[in-house]
Amino acid sequence: MLTELTAGAPSAERPTLVLLHGIQGSASAWKPLMERLSPEIHALAPNLRGRAGSHAPDLLEAYGLDGFAADVAAYTAGIAGPFVLAGWSMGVLVSLEYVARHGCGRLAGLVLVGGTAHPGTECRWFAGETPERIAEEAARRAEALRLTETAAPFAVAGSWMAARRADHRGTLAAVSVPTLVVHGAADDQCPLSHGRAIADAIAGAELEVWEGCGHNPMAHDPQRLADALAAFMARL
Repeated sequence: MLTELTAGAPSAERPTLVLLHGIQGSASAWKPLMERLSPEIHALAPNLRGRAGSHAPDLLEAYGLDGFAADVAAYTAGIAGPFVLAGWSMGVLVSLEYVARHGCGRLAGLVLVGGTAHPGTECRWFAGETPERIAEEAARRAEALRLTETAAPFAVAGSWMAARRADHRGTLAAVSVPTLVVHGAADDQCPLSHGRAIADAIAGAELEVWEGCGHNPMAHDPQRLADALAAFMARL
């Protein structure tokens, strides 16, 4: 079971917005944005496994992208009608894993914020090679990103050991729904070139580059992101 934050009320006329957080955070990372969304937008922010009361397996291998995507599929099965899947940071990889495994049939759109399809050597969220070293780095990174609620170090370590090997560049061409890519020009966790590569590879994708913004647009300017999401959803 996944715990969640919610905003707005369901509507048969508009898709639901599902918000996926990053590797260290929880649904609370989206709270500043959710507080600024129009009440007409029904938004759901699940806590991925190992975060904020959601089920927390005790095996590192359980925190792979396949497990997260399976959780998202099960969670969204309860949504009537299409939904927009919005991911930030690792949530972008989870969104692309969902597309790779489940297709775009239920999606009304995608929003990919501060992410990558292939971390490679440029998106080094953690330098450590072991769970212990990754856990040591986690507290410093959470403070830098202004995260108010963080995942257990064990879950973070398992997530990074899987995410750093991910390669969804081939998945991008399979995205067949309207897509908005938002990326900070000053992102030092995931360089802007990765956001541009995503937008270039998805047919018809829109790219918003935020000057002066780092890796966390929700903390940088939540109202601007809320407005961007509302405008995107109004075009669907």
